[in-house]
Amino acid sequence: MMSLWPSLPFDPEETLLSYTDRLAGMHTGRGMARLLRDLGVNTEHFASGRPGAVSAFAQAVGLALDEAQRAAIRVLQRAASFRGEHLSKSFLSPRADRYCPSCLAEDGAIPDRRFRLIWGVRHVSRCDLHSTWLVEAPYKNETNLREALGGEPMASPSTATPEPPEYLKWLRGRVTGGSSSEGSWMAGQTLEHVLAASEMLGGILQHGHKVALTRLTAAQTEEATDIGFSIYSEGPGAIEEALDTIRKSSSATAVQAGPLAYYGKLFDWLDRRSNAVDPGPIRDILRDHIVKHSAVEPGTKVLGAEITERRYHTLYSLSKAVEIERPRLSRLLKKLGEIPQEATEVESGKMVFEVARIVPLIDAFSTAIPLSEVPVYLGASKSQVKRLYRHGTLQPLIPTTGRGSVRRVVFARRHLDDLLARVAELPELGAQNDDFHPISYACQRGAGHFEEIFAEALEGRIMAFRHPGRTGIDAIQVDVKSLMQVNASS
Repeated sequence: MMSLWPSLPFDPEETLLSYTDRLAGMHTGRGMARLLRDLGVNTEHFASGRPGAVSAFAQAVGLALDEAQRAAIRVLQRAASFRGEHLSKSFLSPRADRYCPSCLAEDGAIPDRRFRLIWGVRHVSRCDLHSTWLVEAPYKNETNLREALGGEPMASPSTATPEPPEYLKWLRGRVTGGSSSEGSWMAGQTLEHVLAASEMLGGILQHGHKVALTRLTAAQTEEATDIGFSIYSEGPGAIEEALDTIRKSSSATAVQAGPLAYYGKLFDWLDRRSNAVDPGPIRDILRDHIVKHSAVEPGTKVLGAEITERRYHTLYSLSKAVEIERPRLSRLLKKLGEIPQEATEVESGKMVFEVARIVPLIDAFSTAIPLSEVPVYLGASKSQVKRLYRHGTLQPLIPTTGRGSVRRVVFARRHLDDLLARVAELPELGAQNDDFHPISYACQRGAGHFEEIFAEALEGRIMAFRHPGRTGIDAIQVDVKSLMQVNASS
């Protein structure tokens, strides 16, 4: 490995292009292009960060290859790459378009001025070391500060708020290799995954669904990104809560309103404008949120993935699924407490219902058994059924108290079948035993209240059997003498 002499200390916070221009000034008195030509390195390839050119330069000047690679930004036609992270071309630039006057003043003379890596990140609008806003360079798209300033005097520092936003502390830790997000859910994400999602979340929460992020001022962009970062850094749960807020604050009123209306520019970004670079986990989180709160038809593509299973119904799709006309279904759902009594037709039409819960509920109502038919179904007398109903052992499908109650009391067939199944679990009565008789007989002899003896029999607190020749409640046999003795002593 050859080495230029004298050597120039390498600053890991500086871009490789900035370092190369300073080195060229020391050895040639001219710019980066002259030095690269002398070293046999293709200038265009080096400026775009091609690995071969970076490696050749590092070997030629005696710079450690890993240091050169960490300071190089690979610029592609539609994207960029930095330390193995695939990024949008606009997210991170090696061009010296902005600078901090205070940092350059500390650098000293013109040949010693360094363009920091962190200044090239689009979401960085201030110098977090001096709490001053970055200043636009007079000449754009230059690879170094010497040409970007073009001999113009440096601008005066403009003071920002004293405390830098939290995301800048995180960013500096990632870029400089100091404190990082290790152990955090952000550890495996790129810089852009975190900051782009943070900016979008904060931008919509601050400025509404139609926010134009590119039109925000530097201070507004910083504030939006910091608000979003405070949410994003807490993980998926906090992001879902933010999406709840974004959805609820939507002005969408149409029944057929889609994700774009509910999530605004966030959905537009993830659906149409993030194809070149993977936006990270925010896309999956939003897709899950959409499916969770919208009646997405199976086979529909949402944010690039096909939804294979319906999770939610609208009133319209539920009406088709259960084959009940919408007006009647709406009344039924109000009786079931699924739709508020005061809800308008439009409000009802915008509601969604979880398939796993609402379809079985509708099916249960469709096959429900009215109170008048329950005695025959359970193998009990009318008075016994009324006692179980009043006692709460029998629960009607639709509550009979409060708003939305109904006069026609019905019971879910499954609820009654579960009760019969418990009766069927009782041991079968064997040889004839004069002490065991039906519960109705025991009650007539003063053994206790029917509903109480019934509950104790099913719960195993008293000895009970099932008569093989009878069905339902009528099959339950209890020890009348024992119950009478217990009742007499109590």
